[in-house]
Amino acid sequence: MDIIWGNVGNVLSGQIFELNITHRKDGNKNTYSDIEKIRISETDFMSLPADMSNCTKELVEEHLSGVFVKCEIKDKDQEGNYLSSVSHSGQGGY
Repeated sequence: MDIIWGNVGNVLSGQIFELNITHRKDGNKNTYSDIEKIRISETDFMSLPADMSNCTKELVEEHLSGVFVKCEIKDKDQEGNYLSSVSHSGQGGY
């Protein structure tokens, strides 16, 4: 599974944001640009709903904007967004 880390940038919807990538796991199968669109499939952020379809853009902006996160890439959707599990990530050991 590919893993990328970075800071949450522009929030596009209740499920999609731009990730400003700072780190990439060695051995990732795909090549990632410095900014990629991420669709949240699941998250460990308790401040967000368990069912991401109930999440609003405002909630994501409030709780994730600028936050350093880990994204475990599951797939790519039809719009080209990376479907990902998004979790807290300590910057020291990312």
